[in-house]
Amino acid sequence: MENCKYQIIQPNEFGRRYTVRFKQYKYDEPIEQTNWKISENGCGPTAIATILASLGYNETPTTISKMMLFNEHGFLSDGYYTGINGVSILYCLNKLVKKYNFNIEYEIVKINYKKTELMKDKVIEMIKNGYMAIVNVGPQSNIFANEGHYIVITSLNKENNEFYICNSYQVGDTQINITFSYEQIVKEIYKDNFDFLIIRKR
Repeated sequence: MENCKYQIIQPNEFGRRYTVRFKQYKYDEPIEQTNWKISENGCGPTAIATILASLGYNETPTTISKMMLFNEHGFLSDGYYTGINGVSILYCLNKLVKKYNFNIEYEIVKINYKKTELMKDKVIEMIKNGYMAIVNVGPQSNIFANEGHYIVITSLNKENNEFYICNSYQVGDTQINITFSYEQIVKEIYKDNFDFLIIRKR
């Protein structure tokens, strides 16, 4: 793994799981053959890499970015070069499952924004049972970033049923030991995307 660009978050007695937290802001060099930088546009690949590395796969934001940016023939794919979005994240997950035989499964949990509480118990139960989740927040300034951004829900605090998160931005350095409620996260969700992209090892 790329030294000093990640940190290991250890489990604790409240249910926080082992997590490899990649620091997106440290990846300031362009991906080879491009002028595309993970530090500027790579929160999606960083979120995927965080989950996969935490599940034991040898992946980094760099390897995931290349998988999303280049097609199977090694050519840049315009649709993923201009911006990483929910479509390209699902494309990448499917590619990992089918081509590289990664033993992962995922589910999209959409919520009703007029009755957000309807999915609360389901999301909490899934995280409690070993799933991690990618959530797109923004596009406005929020408690995780100053713009649209992908964060990872890693685990559940069993005492308060709130979520531990992994935020690849620099502000995430201060969010490792605190938890966020379902309501706090739902309030920040980017509504033009999947809501909770929930992933685990089979």
